[in-house]
Parts: sequence; C-alpha cells; structure tokens
Amino acid sequence: HDDMKQIAKYYDDTGMLDFIGVVGSGCDTHNTLANVIPNMSYPPEPFLHLAAGIKEVVKVPVLHAQNIKDPNQATRILEGGYVDMVGMTRAHIADPHLIAKIKMGQIDQIKQCVGANYCIDRQYQGLDVLCIQNAATSREYMGLPHIIEKTSGVKRKVVIVGGGPAGMEAARVAAERGHDVTLFEKKDQLGGQITLAAKAPQRDQMAGITRWFQLELARLNVDLRLGTGADAASILDLRPDIVVLANGGHPFIEQNEHWGAAEGLVVSSWDVLDGKVAPGKNVLVYDTICEFTGMSVADFIADKGAKVEIVTDDIKPGVAIGGTSFPTYYRSMYPKEVIMTGDLMLEKVYREGDNLVAVLENEYTGAKEERVVDQVVIENGVRPDETLYYGLKEGSRNKGQIHVEALFAIQPQPCLSEAGAGYLLFRIGDCVAQRNTHAAIYDALRLCKDF
Repeated sequence: HDDMKQIAKYYDDTGMLDFIGVVGSGCDTHNTLANVIPNMSYPPEPFLHLAAGIKEVVKVPVLHAQNIKDPNQATRILEGGYVDMVGMTRAHIADPHLIAKIKMGQIDQIKQCVGANYCIDRQYQGLDVLCIQNAATSREYMGLPHIIEKTSGVKRKVVIVGGGPAGMEAARVAAERGHDVTLFEKKDQLGGQITLAAKAPQRDQMAGITRWFQLELARLNVDLRLGTGADAASILDLRPDIVVLANGGHPFIEQNEHWGAAEGLVVSSWDVLDGKVAPGKNVLVYDTICEFTGMSVADFIADKGAKVEIVTDDIKPGVAIGGTSFPTYYRSMYPKEVIMTGDLMLEKVYREGDNLVAVLENEYTGAKEERVVDQVVIENGVRPDETLYYGLKEGSRNKGQIHVEALFAIQPQPCLSEAGAGYLLFRIGDCVAQRNTHAAIYDALRLCKDF
C-alpha cells in the first residue's frame, strides 16, 4: 500500500491526471479476480481503507467502487471524507432507477444489489449481463419494463400459488398492474429456495431479494396467505380470473432407485440446509448440478466440523459457478479440508452395519470405488410438483397452456384478450422445469406484465 501511495503521488504531481480510481486488488489469478468485484461473501466496502490512503497523498479527486451498494452507505463514505466519489455499478444493474428513487424519497423501493455476481460472472463467460433479481435489465430493447404501468383493461382477480422468486415477482407485477392479488405460500415465510440459499456460509445476503419483495408486496396490498397450502377448492373459492402456479418442485433424489431415497439411505441438500436433517460427521455430498447448492451444502456441513467429500460426475465440483464466485467457495472449503472429487458417478448406496457405503463409478474408465460414510447428501436438481396443475388444467379456459412463441417474444398471451367464462391457468418457475432464481423471476415478469 505504501508503494501505491508513492506511485499515486508521483503521477498526481505531474498535473496530468483528472482523477484516480482505486481498485483494492490485482486480477492476475482466479483468486485475486474475485477481489476486484467483491461478492456477498465480502463485508461492505472491504477496500475503502486503501482508497482513503491514496486520497491522503493526492490532490485530484479519488473514486472508489467496490461493494458500495446503497445510498446511505455511499453518503456515509462521502461525508466521512474517505473518497471524493463513489461508483455503484452493480447497484445500477439491479435498479437503474436508483438515483430517481433517491430524489423522490423512495429509498425503501430501491432493489438493492445483493452481491450474487450473476451479472459479472455472465460477462466473464461471454454472455449478456443480467441481474439475478431484475429480469428487465439488459432486456429493455425487447420490451421488458422496469416500471410496470397500470392496465387500461379490466381489473382481474389473480391467484398465485407459491412464494418463491417466481411467485413473488408474479404477485408484484400483477398488483402493479392494478389487479386484486392473493398469494398462497404453504410455509410461514416468503422466499422459497432463496431462504435455503441464505442459510449457507457466505450466502446470507441472498435474503435481501426476499426482503425487497416483502416490502413491495406490503406496499401494493397483496393478500398474503402464509402458512396456507392451496388446493383446487381453495383457489376456485376465490373465483379467480387468472391462476398462476409457482409452487416449485421437490429435490429429485428418487431419480436413481439404487441411491436408496425410498429406504432413507440418502437425504437432499434441502433437508440439510433447511434444518430438517442434522449434518453427519463423515459425509459424502454428491452433486450432479455443479452450481451453488451443492457447494453451499458441502460448505455448510464442513462448517459444523464434519469431514466432507463433495463428488460430481462433472470435471470438478462447482464447475458451473462463475469466475468471481467459485474462488470464495474454495477459500472457505480448503481450510476445512473438504475433499473435492470429479469424474465419479454415484451408482448406488447400501447400508453396512451402522455405516453407509457409496459405490462410485469413474465416468471414463468404469472403475468402481467405495466410500464408507455416515451420511450421503444428494444435490440432483428439482423435479416439478405437477399435481395441482393437472387438477386445475381441464377446468381452465386455456387448458393450462402458455403460448410459448408469444412468451419468448415478450408479447401478451393471446388468451388474455379472448372472451370467455372461467379462469386462465399458467405455471412458471420450477413447477415447469428446474430454473435458477433469475429465470424464475424472468418467467413471471414476461408473463404477468400484460395481465
């Protein structure tokens, strides 16, 4: 840091600089790259002290922009004289109307960045920059709105089942359109899988997504029925014009009967993160998805002091996690001596005395290995829960069908403008097929914006 202060002063003394931007890390390795765009595992403004040190020795304005995500935080930094300007890149990706909302006194309505780094990780993969919680960002040209306008048509009764990301966004957008919205959620809190994700080490800020939705649904007077499971009778009793099912799915641990889910030989990542099942002492985590959940549950179990091996049939655990996110998992898991193993499929699990034996097969050679453990945790994605959908399908005007071409083109569903008695039925999110948080919210926004 002293060297950088000396260098900064040297260039400042030339009189040729307009300002200095301070980034608190290099980016020459995977590990240091993660520091440049700090994700939710970092504390707020983790490198502000370095920027403040540069400001002490130069005359030009100093700019700093790492993990500064809300206006109150930015105000404190500026008023404290630490730097002259703050940058809030990801904050504006999450909510492009941030400045307007500050001016209008609507700070509580700002959709605050949670540091998921869905945006920058996609950029490093050569993809478009999207936000985990704002499906309109980067899709404005397609007609997806950030500000939902009131409908000029009839006011409808909209019933939504499921309080995860898809259901919360559906309720918000339908209510913004001016409709009468009721949301059923069988648990006593909103959030769905976001709530599970936030229980893992370093992932607690994911809950910020839910907190924003809670504030918005309260502002919009959505009728929230928490702790209330919905069935066809209770839905139809409300005489809905539109029913949106966002009731998700269940962990797909029954896919291979030889894993022994029916006999209770394996548990799901959800069971452990939700506290339904206590972590074992010697645990094998088998992850076929290679995204956040498998790594999170392995880190969660290791954090409790267990011996953990995470195995995948892919090339390495967490391979689908982006470039600014997987290093922070590795930093957490290597010191806990978590073993990370690739290229092995879980063939079967059987009991031997008080232990479980997991039989693994090499993806390339077919050679088999065994692990003797006291718990096997499986992350194998989500299987849609379809019972409610098929119970309502035949009675619906549109037979539960979404016009896929219209959905992909961000156009209204044709059935919305067709006359008829009864209700329209749509399903979104994981109760259609496995999705991530962003995709579930995207489903809801592009469907419900035209209600």
